Amino acid sequence: MQSRAVAIAATVLLMIVWGTTYIVTKVAIREFPPLTLAALRFLITALVLLPFAIAAGGLKRLPQPLPIGRLVSMALTGFVLYYAAFNYALEFGSASQGALIQALLPAAVALAAVIVLRERLSKRRIAGIALAICGVALIVGAGQSDSASPNPLLGAFLMLASVVVWAIYTVQAKQLADCEPTVLLTVVASIGTVLQLPLVAFELAHHPQPMAFTLQGWASVVFLGALASGAGLLVYNRALRVLDASLIGAYINLVPIVGVLTAVLFLGESLAGWQITGAVLALVGMWLAS
Repeated sequence: MQSRAVAIAATVLLMIVWGTTYIVTKVAIREFPPLTLAALRFLITALVLLPFAIAAGGLKRLPQPLPIGRLVSMALTGFVLYYAAFNYALEFGSASQGALIQALLPAAVALAAVIVLRERLSKRRIAGIALAICGVALIVGAGQSDSASPNPLLGAFLMLASVVVWAIYTVQAKQLADCEPTVLLTVVASIGTVLQLPLVAFELAHHPQPMAFTLQGWASVVFLGALASGAGLLVYNRALRVLDASLIGAYINLVPIVGVLTAVLFLGESLAGWQITGAVLALVGMWLAS
């Protein structure tokens, strides 16, 4: 009972941390170009996970011979493409809009599982997916530009792209579900870092202004890589050993709620009336779908 209570408390804390990544990323991209920020986050994540992966048995815990193609594909979708779209979405749009659009994740994963894994959807889940899509459509349509969100429509479509890419990654990860998760994540994060290097070199070569990094900027990067991704994934994997996946899925619903609240409180963002309506529909749909 005590271990279950600890797992629940750790999971709720993790969802709060993940919910704050929208505003932390929004702050970090003021100093770091989006692709450079993503690569630094991958690198720190891999370094945090590496000792745990070695302790878990290293590469011998993965299928032999190594499924190189699948690992590269997971790194490309779950790290390179996902975080490129995520970071650029927060450069062009607001943190609150991004958090609400991410509410589509359970629906997108469910649809990908139907298409690729031939899983079947219940009527409740179908209703939740439809409701979440309608809610996100309202959020996107009612977005307004300002100095912090110069192109909310582009930001919305990029965040939608990140949702689609993450759904593809999740289906691929499902097919390697028997692997030791810490080792798998360490390898995928390391491959993602290497794949990102040419993009970072191109980005830095064409960056219009010299970058002046501050302590706040580096603290944001360390928070994202070490706490939100590295430590967060370790907590998540261990919680799955104690709690039902359906229960953890319900707690994931906290992430966009925390994302919106922190964006309003710390960044001074606001939601239009139709966006609030869309947010309610999206959150209810997300709850049904998960």
